[in-house]
Amino acid sequence: MLRKYLALMRVAWGISMEYRTQTLIWMLGSLLIIVMMLVWLSISRNGPVGSYTAHDFVTYYLVGLLVRQMTAVWSSWELEAQIREGRLSPMLLRPIHPIHNEIAANWTEKIPRIIILVPLITLLLQLLPHTPIEFTPINSVTFLISLFGAWLLCFLLDYLVGMLAFWTSQALAFIQIVFALRMVFSGVLIPTELLPDQMNRVLHWLPFRYMLSFSSEIALGRVQPDTLLECLSIQYGWALLFGISVGLVWRRGMRSYGAVGA
Repeated sequence: MLRKYLALMRVAWGISMEYRTQTLIWMLGSLLIIVMMLVWLSISRNGPVGSYTAHDFVTYYLVGLLVRQMTAVWSSWELEAQIREGRLSPMLLRPIHPIHNEIAANWTEKIPRIIILVPLITLLLQLLPHTPIEFTPINSVTFLISLFGAWLLCFLLDYLVGMLAFWTSQALAFIQIVFALRMVFSGVLIPTELLPDQMNRVLHWLPFRYMLSFSSEIALGRVQPDTLLECLSIQYGWALLFGISVGLVWRRGMRSYGAVGA
């Protein structure tokens, strides 16, 4: 399987190099996080907002920018087009599930993001004064575990929604709805800790918080040790549920798929 992934990633890398401008546009698409950071900085100019100071907002959104880039997915758009146009048919003849093509392409496309963003954000966090971030070994490992869990949630949910194209020609509408829910409830627009208590209690058990805000909170040291294991269990529990759902829905979708081929 490793050799197959390496081959798929080489192909994906060649394609990404042909469309370098597209990769840059995708990266600029996450500037919404920077805009929201500036908004909250202006709001917190005269004092903290809840438990967040101006320094907290800067750190939260810089880490959030990294998380957003590392969890960026677009498989639903690709899958919807493949199903609608019949381009999925020849892929079904290959001795590997089409989802592996999307995984390889997704991680290959992240290589330039890692090269550019990780040093830049790390340097900014080191240079900016009073950034409340914890770089302890345990905290760093926990952050990476939560970051991988966030990617699993985003990718599997995105692929799951894309498979709605097996049954409806309006799958793009559902894709947009899920994207909007992620923007609102994952912490892109506002740290989830600043939402009303009742909504926070609900978000604690839903997957959206664990797609971005949870990782940023770990970096800021805002996740208490006694709740960390519970939060990771919820995050990976949702990832497992989405993974099982992808397998079940795929088998049902194959029974409905009737495209001839591209």
